[in-house]
Amino acid sequence: MKNKLSYTCKSFYQLELDELYDIMALRQIVFIVEQDCPYLDADGKDKFAHHLMGFDESSKLVAYTRLLPEGISYEAFSSIGRVVTH
Repeated sequence: MKNKLSYTCKSFYQLELDELYDIMALRQIVFIVEQDCPYLDADGKDKFAHHLMGFDESSKLVAYTRLLPEGISYEAFSSIGRVVTH
């Protein structure tokens, strides 16, 4: 049985409040709780990122990553970060 995912990509300012909440909750569940990495997830970079979200057939957020332009994490390179599947 294959799970079909749908994807959407939005800038920070295009995100709906519910989407932002779901992103932050998913990142906290995976990175802070499951991986036991107690660090500040809200690092100030989200507002510069494009947010790629994957939703299952019930519209639940189950995959996420953020795409950052060059000059944010690395001076001369774009970067991909906060990669989550759940």
